[in-house]
Amino acid sequence: METVRVFILLAWIILCNFADSGKIGECPESWTQVSRKCFKFVELEQSRYVAHEACSNGSSSLAKLSNDEENKAVQDLISGHGYAWIGSYYKNTHIDQPDYFNMPEIYRSMEDRCTIMLARTGRWQHLACYRKGPYVCGKQAPCEPGWAGDKCERRTHCHLGHFGNETTNMCPYGCEPGWIGNLCYKHHERPTVASFYCMKLREGYSMMVFLDWKGVSYSNVGAVNAEGAISSNCTKSRFARNEDGQMYLNVHIQNVSGVLEQDCPADTIADGILQWTFRFQMTKGMVSFEDEELQVQCDLSEADAAYNSEEVEIEKVRGRSLTAAAQISVNIRTYIANPETLEPATNLSLGVPVILVATRPEVDNVVNPFFSPRNCQAASPDGKLFIPLQNSRGCPVNWRIRKTESDHGLLVSEMFRMFHLPGYTEVVFSCTFAPCFTVFQYCFERCYEYYG
Repeated sequence: METVRVFILLAWIILCNFADSGKIGECPESWTQVSRKCFKFVELEQSRYVAHEACSNGSSSLAKLSNDEENKAVQDLISGHGYAWIGSYYKNTHIDQPDYFNMPEIYRSMEDRCTIMLARTGRWQHLACYRKGPYVCGKQAPCEPGWAGDKCERRTHCHLGHFGNETTNMCPYGCEPGWIGNLCYKHHERPTVASFYCMKLREGYSMMVFLDWKGVSYSNVGAVNAEGAISSNCTKSRFARNEDGQMYLNVHIQNVSGVLEQDCPADTIADGILQWTFRFQMTKGMVSFEDEELQVQCDLSEADAAYNSEEVEIEKVRGRSLTAAAQISVNIRTYIANPETLEPATNLSLGVPVILVATRPEVDNVVNPFFSPRNCQAASPDGKLFIPLQNSRGCPVNWRIRKTESDHGLLVSEMFRMFHLPGYTEVVFSCTFAPCFTVFQYCFERCYEYYG
């Protein structure tokens, strides 16, 4: 087994707020720009349906206007013509664009009605959708590279210095740690304790804690036990949701022969003082950049009082080493790689997107073999702890062939974020590579999901 030692720098990133103004790009040539909107007048007379299709084929739509400034700009575009189709549409007196309209009254009819703008006044008017006329297309102006948001006011934070692409709405190699979203311009907000209460009951005590998950879907949340793991008696399934969308948990505490017993594990800090640690785990069994721990503490001698909690800062994680390896047949080299360059990755940080790469062997004494990965996993160096290497859907990571200058090419996995296993400073990635002589697409592990 070949191993590649990679150093992983597990440090929290300080997230900065940028005060830069929005960076709106320019509309295409022949389009008129109003703030972040682009408009184009087409003189060819068509029905409203055909006009709609024509705009759609040009990656736009019939113009939908949001304010007087845009309305005036479109009126200027159609000057010299009687009217032009715009995007608003009425069905049984209900408009599909309720925030802004420029019409004296809504035409009350059971028939669907489309909308034109009158060139002379700029006012809107109903017209039967089959009538023909010129039309105005509209779309958003692009943001300059590296910017996103409704007003292009947010910097993107794509991995490897990429700017993102609004056309595909994706950063090609994911986000830098601490940023989320398709274009990586939203902070990954950490969960917080909204409030908690310690109450004295007739049969003992109760602690109720309200946790704000910040809209993040964690795979595992619960109270940490004495062994440092999430207790099986106090997991995500114990939480309920209140009317405000906050998740809350009610813990019962009983005094049994002078010993305080809880149905969610806690540490005894002092006589009558209990402390719970709640762990938020992005992926079960992995230590990820997004993981968080929060603590609450109850002094039972002051029960019945309400307390505001403070967010508990996680201990900074120091630099650690990472060993990456694969269990292989024949002469296959495997390594953790930069997803863009395919070069071996070094000086990694927790949460950085990476891939596994396997070289296809040059074998002359076997007839056309294809070696496909099986049972990929991440394990501790001593082999006592291991988890299957899976994607967010719970399926084995996908692999594909990436062509290179060599005829043999490389096998590359889908991207995943760097993580480590609880209690270990090193992790070993391993796969079994088996020969496959069937059609390429059936050589890999398959995982099908069915939804009812």
